[in-house]
Amino acid sequence: MAKSRKSNRLDGCTFTLVVGLIMTALFVANGIFIRAFFSPSNPLIDDRIYQPLQFGLPILMIFAEYWIFDRFMRRFSKDKTSR
Repeated sequence: MAKSRKSNRLDGCTFTLVVGLIMTALFVANGIFIRAFFSPSNPLIDDRIYQPLQFGLPILMIFAEYWIFDRFMRRFSKDKTSR
């Protein structure tokens, strides 16, 4: 008889859905954060520069946030062999 495997991890479609929702939330939050620092009414920033910044910086911030999270999880995980 095969043992049933219980997993507390997210697998398959659920994992993809959760990561997609987290990335969407981070994109929106980072966009709000960027908009607070780079106002479109600022005369020093041209619209041709402002629009790519407003879209590109939140995406770069998502990569940085996932990298920091991954480093944190590897540092404090119970399995010390994966360093």
